[in-house]
Amino acid sequence: MDSILMRAAETKGPVQVIYERKDGSLTQRTVTVYQLNRRNVLVWCHERNAVRSLKTCNILSVMPLSMRRYAQPAG
Repeated sequence: MDSILMRAAETKGPVQVIYERKDGSLTQRTVTVYQLNRRNVLVWCHERNAVRSLKTCNILSVMPLSMRRYAQPAG
C-alpha cells in the first residue's frame, strides 16, 4: 500500500482509498496525493473539493484509478 501511495505522490495520479474515520465509519474517497510521510498523507479530496490530512494507519485500501478494471467475459 505504501508503494502505491508513493507512486501516486510522484505521478500526481488520483487513487481511490477506503478510510476509517475517528468514529469508526468507513468512507471511500478519490484523492490526489500531495505529500506523504510515515504518519500522514496530505491529499486533495475530490469529493470534498478540499485539502485533507489522512492518517496512514486509517487508510485500509488504496487503488490507482488507472488500475480499476472490470473482468472481461470469457468467449
